[in-house]
Amino acid sequence: MVIPHDAQGRTYSLRVPHFVIRGAIFLAVFALLFVASSFVFTSHLVQRQVFLYKTRTKNLEQQAMINDFSRETKKVHLAISELVRRDNELRRLLGLKSWKSQIKLSNKFEEKADKVSQDLKVADLKLAEKTERLIELKDWVSKVRQRYAFTPSRWPIYGRIVSRYGYRVYPWRGLHTGLDISGSYGSPIRATADGVVSYVGWRQGYGKTVMISHSYDTSTLYGHCSRYAVKSGQKVSKGQVICYVGNTGYSTGPHLHYEVRKAGKPVNPVSYLDLNILTASKIWRQ
Repeated sequence: MVIPHDAQGRTYSLRVPHFVIRGAIFLAVFALLFVASSFVFTSHLVQRQVFLYKTRTKNLEQQAMINDFSRETKKVHLAISELVRRDNELRRLLGLKSWKSQIKLSNKFEEKADKVSQDLKVADLKLAEKTERLIELKDWVSKVRQRYAFTPSRWPIYGRIVSRYGYRVYPWRGLHTGLDISGSYGSPIRATADGVVSYVGWRQGYGKTVMISHSYDTSTLYGHCSRYAVKSGQKVSKGQVICYVGNTGYSTGPHLHYEVRKAGKPVNPVSYLDLNILTASKIWRQ
């Protein structure tokens, strides 16, 4: 009931049933509970979303790290494969019996970061070891190639051997200290190894002669020449033209008298024809 302050006002009266009041109270309590539960649920949902976001971010970072490790591991394995290939080529070049590399590479990459990291460390160790071995092998090969360059290993001219090294009775009796190789008059004669020209001139019996001093106490002699293409003291390379076939000195026709000398003493030149690094190394050991 609403009653005005003055006596002239109109009085209002409103009757509310009990079930309406109970319903209003129920609705108020229900609304309060709904709002409270919604707030709690929303807070929990936000926390879960934050957790999921952080988890997803961490997973992406870990995946990126794993991918980086995998890429680095692949690079190291590729580097090792290249070193193994070059090592095998060098060993084949040297004619080594067991030239195949003993390093075994794995093509499987684990998905876990710790496994990838472990593989990467092992690959790094193998790479460092293989690199060191390859450097040592390269140094040795460089020395071998240098010695091979100074070792007589080719024909001075290509022709028929008309007189071999050793004792003979024709056309002159005695020890023949070299090989007589047939050739057309004026054909170029080439150095059989790198070296320095130690003599150019006339030599009794040999006629016009060129002598080359090589390293490791080895020298070569080219006799019966018609003319020279080098001077004394000149450096020459294997295969370089040094003189030309002639018929000077004690000669019955145009040919080359070729000698190989060790410590100044003639040896059989046949063993020095068409050498490769492997066959040359056998001579070095002898």
